[in-house]
Amino acid sequence: MPRIEQPRHDDKSSLSAEKRSLFVLIRSVADAGGMDFTHFDTAIDKLPRRRVGFYPTPFHAVPNLSAAYGINLFLKREDLAGPSAISGSKMRLAEFILGRAIEDGVTHVITQGAYLTNSGLQFAAACLSARITPILVLTRNVSRQGELREFRGNYLLNKTMGVETHVINVTGNEWHSPKEAARITDAIAVRKAELEAQGHKVLVVGTGGAHPDGFIAHALTFREMLEQSDAAGVELDYVYHTIGTGTALPGMLAAKLSLGHPVKFRSISIQRVNDEDRMNAGVIVERTKAVLATLGAPVPDDATIRAEIDIDQRFIGEDYAVASPESTAAIRELARAEGVFVGPVYTGKGLAGLLDHARSRRIPAGSNVAFLHTGDTGNLFEIPQVVGHIAD
Repeated sequence: MPRIEQPRHDDKSSLSAEKRSLFVLIRSVADAGGMDFTHFDTAIDKLPRRRVGFYPTPFHAVPNLSAAYGINLFLKREDLAGPSAISGSKMRLAEFILGRAIEDGVTHVITQGAYLTNSGLQFAAACLSARITPILVLTRNVSRQGELREFRGNYLLNKTMGVETHVINVTGNEWHSPKEAARITDAIAVRKAELEAQGHKVLVVGTGGAHPDGFIAHALTFREMLEQSDAAGVELDYVYHTIGTGTALPGMLAAKLSLGHPVKFRSISIQRVNDEDRMNAGVIVERTKAVLATLGAPVPDDATIRAEIDIDQRFIGEDYAVASPESTAAIRELARAEGVFVGPVYTGKGLAGLLDHARSRRIPAGSNVAFLHTGDTGNLFEIPQVVGHIAD
């Protein structure tokens, strides 16, 4: 069973006391030997990168939902990253991973995920743009979702792009089953060996785009949010996002630590992230340290980084990629208040957690809050077991 995180009620007055003007803060950190925007950008610009998306992505207020909950809520729209209308946060990862891959002469990228994977869709699009052949090794939980008999959602889009896909039927969650994980690893190894025997160079990218070259990408997301929130005349108190394979938080957290910003991150999980699981706080710590080292920023001890990690596992629902009442309600609420859509597998559950925190005042009234919209809208056209009854 997931470890249940109990809500904490933060002292808004103490948070307000530490808030200062953004650029005064950045300047003071630089004076103390930390990073400023110039040093930060210089470190990023040295890295190989194959530009595909449209950045910076939009950052905007959602006034109706803000008024309903007594907070100042903003959306950071990674779902609008491009190159197509259905996109998401993995495009940033792909740009850095493919930048290195092109330098190394890679001809094929194999990545994996569930059959409805957002990451796989975005990596496939980025690979095609870079003239690299994408291959997707996908899983479908047949006990919950049945045999794959029609093309829908992200899988339909992958087939429209002509992407080579291999679907492996599983009976449980491959992320937590060593037997199922071994089947996927073996299938990838077989296809990789076939391609290499033909003279190709193959790069394997883990589930969710988890690859060392990509973790720095979302340092740029946080960097953009700082400038965009400053332009809007606010300083962020909280950044909420959905956590699954742990590819967004390390970069954002490293950027926060290197730039010395007081914002608090809140992560709403869509899978288990306990110490015994494949994704856990220790993994986030190690990835954050690696990003800080790449930035050339001071690397604090593990305890300091762990203190910044706040993961709420109460919104997973019955299982990964299974509709939950809370997620379905959150999807409807945002759509009917603002005309903006989030998805059922990831962003709907993340938004459900944010709204619950606002109702329970774990987010104090008047707080400035950003929600990282990481994509997932293609999954709104999936089967009812995934989407729920959002039209009710």
